[in-house]
Amino acid sequence: MTCMTCTAARDAPQFHPFFADYCLHCAARRIQYIQRRLNLAPDDKRNRCRAALADAMELGLPEQEIRAMAKLPEWQLQQPAMDAQPASLPAPRKRGR
Repeated sequence: MTCMTCTAARDAPQFHPFFADYCLHCAARRIQYIQRRLNLAPDDKRNRCRAALADAMELGLPEQEIRAMAKLPEWQLQQPAMDAQPASLPAPRKRGR
């Protein structure tokens, strides 16, 4: 299922200040937004990033993945559903011998 917030932010994620609670990509993008777009003192940024990470972890999202995604240079967005291949499709058969 595609995150509607990621879909809405696709055109300009750096200017989209809305984030879905249970979306891993939104959690990482929230931290990126705090770090890159908010004009705050370094201590305030750090505290807000920690609070955002704690909120995401409280909802059951994985800390290490959020941290790794937030460090990436590109803004984090869930890929559209049509790009993802369903797990129910069988693996392609090898041809030849």
